[in-house]
Amino acid sequence: MKILLISPFTNASGSAIRFWNIALTLQKRGHQVIYVDRKSPDCNQLFFSTSIKYHTCPSSGIQVIDIFYSLLFNFFILLKNLDAAIVYALKPAPNNCIPAIFAKLLGKKVMLDVDDLDYAYLSGWKKHLFRILFDFFSQRFAVVTYHTPNLKRYLHEKVGIPKSKLYYLAQGVSTNFLDIDLDHLNPIKKSIIYVATLGITSDFADLIPKLSILCKNHPDMTMNIVGDGCRKKEFEELIAKQGLENQIHFAGKIDHDRLPHFIARHQIGINYMRSLEVNRCRAILKIREYLACGLTVVCNDVGDVELFKEHIFIETEIENLFLRLDNLLSSPLEINYAGRKMIEEKYAWKDIIEEFDTNVIFRCH
Repeated sequence: MKILLISPFTNASGSAIRFWNIALTLQKRGHQVIYVDRKSPDCNQLFFSTSIKYHTCPSSGIQVIDIFYSLLFNFFILLKNLDAAIVYALKPAPNNCIPAIFAKLLGKKVMLDVDDLDYAYLSGWKKHLFRILFDFFSQRFAVVTYHTPNLKRYLHEKVGIPKSKLYYLAQGVSTNFLDIDLDHLNPIKKSIIYVATLGITSDFADLIPKLSILCKNHPDMTMNIVGDGCRKKEFEELIAKQGLENQIHFAGKIDHDRLPHFIARHQIGINYMRSLEVNRCRAILKIREYLACGLTVVCNDVGDVELFKEHIFIETEIENLFLRLDNLLSSPLEINYAGRKMIEEKYAWKDIIEEFDTNVIFRCH
């Protein structure tokens, strides 16, 4: 079956990893897949595949122009692929949902994936406008996929989507993380890793005062911050101001292909987000990736962390999170085989898409 997947965002967004894995796995199951997105600001192509037709909309560097250009570009790709049986819009946004709704008028089966409350990162009139668009587009699809229990509750109770239209499409882990051989790991002792986008949504600054105490208590510990974003320089300056630059290092953005091996060099992975509605609806990919690499994981109780409660340490307060880190750094740590096994059993894309293909896509034939 020919399936057209349209992402409204650039390939530099965190959601791009989810969307590309959906596309790859559908192709491996025998579907003909066309994937469309917008180029990242640096104009680099993020994904490569000889088996998927990948189209990325050129970028002017001006967001408003790029979104409008993306709308026209997505219509162009749709018209070139009118033989597609399914159009799968990835996120409720105008530049991909308008072409998808047009495809619906042509008799195509259309689906929508909602993986975040994107409007919540905005403010003022922009937030209000994009909230209206989020609700409007989300209500126009016969199948809406989601990835956390809290997001399902939000889509049903606040957006008004009937439960019969909602389908749980779990957040999986890329195959290269599951290729890591835990039996041959030799992680750096007393090492911590924090992987996140260091942009406007980052809450990393909340951790810095406590990190100062942790480093003083454990002068032999090291920590790597992986990620890039508009606040990276600000965080680097805050770390330097605290005199922590010898223990806490900013590794920058690491290619997704290299990331599993880099994560696996550490013993502890941490995740922290403020308790906001937008964060409570998120699926935390980094926890899945930490566990796939055999790390001990410490996080606060935001997002879908309850799904992993048997294999991670969940703390309700930031003070307790750092007490847990202090205790772990004072104790010998073993590779988290049980956490890895859970990821293999429940969050491999192959199994997730097989069920999706059988229960949803096959019925569209």
